[in-house]
Amino acid sequence: MSDDNWPTPLPRPGDDDETPGADASVFAVFAPPDDPPPSDEPLESGESSEAAALGVEPSGAGLSVRSGPPAASGVGTAVLGAGGADRVVGSRRRIGPLSWIGAVLLGVWLVAMPLTSSVTELRQNTQIIVMVLAVLGVNIATGYGGMISLGHGVFVAVGAFAAAYAVDDLALPWVLSILAGAAFAGVIGALVGLPALRIKGIHLALVTLGLAIVFQPLAKRVPAFSGGVSGRAVGAELVPPSWFGTSRWAEGLYHYLICLVVVGLAMWLTHNIIKSRPGRAMRAVRDNDTAAAVYGVNLVASRVSTFAVSASLAGLAGALGIVLVPFASQESYPFQESLVLYATAVLGGLGSLWGSVLGVAIREVFSRIGELLGDVSGLGPLGEFLRLLDEEQFVFGVLLVALTFVFPRGLIGMFNRRKT
Repeated sequence: MSDDNWPTPLPRPGDDDETPGADASVFAVFAPPDDPPPSDEPLESGESSEAAALGVEPSGAGLSVRSGPPAASGVGTAVLGAGGADRVVGSRRRIGPLSWIGAVLLGVWLVAMPLTSSVTELRQNTQIIVMVLAVLGVNIATGYGGMISLGHGVFVAVGAFAAAYAVDDLALPWVLSILAGAAFAGVIGALVGLPALRIKGIHLALVTLGLAIVFQPLAKRVPAFSGGVSGRAVGAELVPPSWFGTSRWAEGLYHYLICLVVVGLAMWLTHNIIKSRPGRAMRAVRDNDTAAAVYGVNLVASRVSTFAVSASLAGLAGALGIVLVPFASQESYPFQESLVLYATAVLGGLGSLWGSVLGVAIREVFSRIGELLGDVSGLGPLGEFLRLLDEEQFVFGVLLVALTFVFPRGLIGMFNRRKT
């Protein structure tokens, strides 16, 4: 097989790549456009002109594959076997009924929740929405970049402290303070991503976990930034305009709408990054860094930028958390929180934006179910066991163990169906 006839790899399961055919390979975008030289030899009788239009090159009795633009939607690579029988191998995403049901339920909840919640419930539910960004940051580093990060809780805390410092000490507007929190976390993430140039796998995971462990004692030694042992209270408040209302519920609704818009914009920007050339470079490095380097991918820039983007998303979650609760303390971000973020990303499904949303949603749903079952009494030994379900950590741990066996690729695997 010549160099021009390498087959296009099929898409990896779980990737959030909707590009059919030859573009399903992240390496295809880096390959130089090489047109095969024209051949004067006629096609054999078993090889139709239709196969030639699909990009198949005859190679005797063997198989020959040439990737090129798909002939139709969902058509990827044409394969010609002995005897002239050709087939098309490709993938086309099919939106199943579960996806539609999930989208409708999410939309209904986002509309109905603020109208049926108290002030406290509205703030708590808004914090759940904001936490999607932190889980998405883990997903970018691990699911798309292939770098296991067990310390993303640190970036959430850094974003919160930076936003609090900007809005209080620097007297910046809230918009700039939120962006400053995300940007500062991104810079710290880029610095943390430098070890990924030398180490990977479990060793990189241990480095990030070590960062999460040392963060709390380190933050206490920087009181000007973190507030020291007692934490940092934010004096400035994001007050809604007068026409929006002056009640506490109106203020909570205003914060909810702002956080919802920011989370939506962040997911849209992340989607565009993943579909762009740097995003394909990110996934190419994840799949095979040696092959990516051969195709011209800058490994240093790709790994550092991947960690920077993932940390910025986590820092943005921390900055929005300051809007909801104007107080930041290192005690709110123990290293266990980083492990929970990573487990939530795995539970929803790595390599998918909506997997982050699903992971957070299923965690909260089962926690609420556990609270309801924990209140049941009069069942004897069974009641004693059900009271364990009132513990959020217990419910999440059992859920993680059970669903890992049932859905090893995450819950998003129920919704991703590719038609071949």
